[in-house]
Amino acid sequence: MNRESPTTRRAYLRAAGATAAAGALAGCSEFVPGETTTTRRTTSTETAEITETADTPTGETTATTRGNSTSARTPTGVDRSRYETVVNVADAGADTSGEEPIDAVLNERVGDDTLLYFPPGRYKLGEWEATGYSNLGVVGDDAALIPPEGKRDYWLMWGDLSDFRFSGFTVDCRGNRVAPVTYLSVSGGRNVVRNVAVRGHRRAPTTAFEVAAAGKGSELRFENVELPDGSTHGHAVYVFPRSVGDLTFRNCRVEHWMEGLYAAYHRGPLRILGGYYANNGIEQVRVGGGTSGALVRGVTVRVDNPRRPEYKPNMRGIWAEEGGKVRIEDCDVAITDLTGTYSSGAIVVGKQFGEAVVVNTEIRTDADAYGLHVRNPIESMAGETIPSMGSLPKRTRFRARNVRISGSAESGAAVRATRRDDCRFESLCVRHPRGDRDGIWVAGADGCAVRSSTIDVTGEALRAEEAEVETIGVRTNGSC
Repeated sequence: MNRESPTTRRAYLRAAGATAAAGALAGCSEFVPGETTTTRRTTSTETAEITETADTPTGETTATTRGNSTSARTPTGVDRSRYETVVNVADAGADTSGEEPIDAVLNERVGDDTLLYFPPGRYKLGEWEATGYSNLGVVGDDAALIPPEGKRDYWLMWGDLSDFRFSGFTVDCRGNRVAPVTYLSVSGGRNVVRNVAVRGHRRAPTTAFEVAAAGKGSELRFENVELPDGSTHGHAVYVFPRSVGDLTFRNCRVEHWMEGLYAAYHRGPLRILGGYYANNGIEQVRVGGGTSGALVRGVTVRVDNPRRPEYKPNMRGIWAEEGGKVRIEDCDVAITDLTGTYSSGAIVVGKQFGEAVVVNTEIRTDADAYGLHVRNPIESMAGETIPSMGSLPKRTRFRARNVRISGSAESGAAVRATRRDDCRFESLCVRHPRGDRDGIWVAGADGCAVRSSTIDVTGEALRAEEAEVETIGVRTNGSC
């Protein structure tokens, strides 16, 4: 499998054209992507009820063994009844000390309806490719996978899988010049990467996870996946444009990477639920979702320790880069230290993005960055790279409700919206008591409104440049 850097991929996409590279709200406040979403209360203007199903792609409890097994021991916390064959890789001959490679054991034992169970230990793995399997589990119990020294390309290569599970591992990348890539593409079924930690700072232009929910009926979940040690040059997670299924990241942790969670090219329903994303360059969370849209809920974002800032231009918080619609709710975003770098915003709606809703969210800006930055939408696909969309979004309006923006930033504006007609700001509280920072700045837009809000700033509460902005019940002093 040939290795391509993220930069190379982007150059290819630009050259090939967005549509070829990708392969092909009725009410914005009501939007929720996909069929599994979250229950929330409704208001007089919101009648849709949104519910979330709690499901588990593969079992978590011990059950009666069926089929073949290489060991009488029961893997703790694993439902063996889902598999025809259960293999304890240590009993099958895999070295548990991390000294000898285990590649041959895995290649011999992998198969459909198979659970490969790793008891506590350290497992050295040179390179492993598993393609086309159904109902394959790779499960560790306090187990560590050890890439070989100098491994800086594809390492775990998993393609065309369905009902796949990878859980219970530490991927130890603390060896000399170790920066491997885990490639995962699923074509069907319900698939999960759960309780996996990648440890070790890498100094190579490689991505930790490159993933795709490549089948339209496929589901892929990342749950409790931790990547805390960062990279000088690489992405933490990159989602390929051919990803069209149902993709969820739940309670993940990504810190100190050159780029954080890069899911803008995903074309199916996308959910970012909970988790902690901090001090990554370019973006902490970057969403797309195509016409299906994205949901970002309960996420904590921090830019407060920009290590190696020379590798991290524009440390955005949540970036809706391309796609039809996004709902951002119940999030906590803070940009408090941008030493050596800058940020275009705590929450940024990009030029290629359609509708966006931000509700019940806390934003703090102690550094001079926008709290909300809603950019002017493009009017033509010419010269643009938009892999997740075959055409421009039909609607580009913006809504913000019950959003608090505060902090010690001294210049610029808390909110900027450019050429987005029908922008609405309701029940906002903006408070910046220092310098000459403005509140809400709207330019080149019609039909916008600010309602039932407090804007207590040292600059102008509302700036309207070639824009029509209605104000109802707006106070210019008060506490948030």
